Amino acid sequence: MNFNQMRAFHAVAVEGGFSAAAKSLGVTQPAVTVQIRGLEAELGVRLFLRRGQGAVPTEAGERLLAHVRAVMLLMDRTEAAVASDPAMAGGLVRLGLSTPATIMGLAKRFADAHPAVELRLSTGNTGQLIEDVLACRVDLIAASHIEPDPRLAGVVLGRQRLALLVPAADPLARSGDPLPLDALAGLPVLLREPSSVTRQVFLRAAEAIGLSPRLAASLGSREMIREATAAGLGYGIVFDGETGHDPRLAHRPLTAAGPAAELLAADVRLSCLPELAGIGVVAAFLALAEGV
Repeated sequence: MNFNQMRAFHAVAVEGGFSAAAKSLGVTQPAVTVQIRGLEAELGVRLFLRRGQGAVPTEAGERLLAHVRAVMLLMDRTEAAVASDPAMAGGLVRLGLSTPATIMGLAKRFADAHPAVELRLSTGNTGQLIEDVLACRVDLIAASHIEPDPRLAGVVLGRQRLALLVPAADPLARSGDPLPLDALAGLPVLLREPSSVTRQVFLRAAEAIGLSPRLAASLGSREMIREATAAGLGYGIVFDGETGHDPRLAHRPLTAAGPAAELLAADVRLSCLPELAGIGVVAAFLALAEGV
């Protein structure tokens, strides 16, 4: 396996296809294809599956990507060190977000400190993002966690608490005071999908106080929660960092008595694979977060 093969493999995996990889590398698509075929022949495995105009790594490709990504990050760091460029002349950091509002300030500071580094952001729920970072589809994730994942390294960015989204014309919107969790008895609530940490935190706290929520709908994104709440389908359960600014909506912090109060919260963690934590742009992003 040589560096040109690794570079071509990494580009196809990151860009999602052979044509896009060739464009990013400044070479022809056949040149990329030759490198990938040579690598597959050398390893004796298929590394990509064609999907329309794109390509996705096979299981073997995902295993290889974790190692190749570490090599590419090390190359970025080496080039920056040799060039004596503290801002790192080039590079890419892929960041997956479950709670965008909690990370954008940090992303702006990173972009200001390292203007030559491309930030590539994506969103998903915590479960999806953990799968993405383990498969090396992203380099870092900023996500809510009930408990830290032992497979990942990282830092705590902050703590979020649950809040209730309410239509602006609803009687519950007349006050911004904290609302006891047991006040939701009988009210239709809107929850995220079953794999969502927001949903898991809410159901855990509800169970602790003996509340059986009336579920109006399960929805796949916070935007859908907002729209459904504004339409009057129910009351949305979100973290307080996700309430946004929408004149159609108000929000109330949720509270509970005794130990259940802490069950209404979750840490937001910036995480990565342990083997990438000290390398290149990933290390630079983590260092900036630790200085917050």
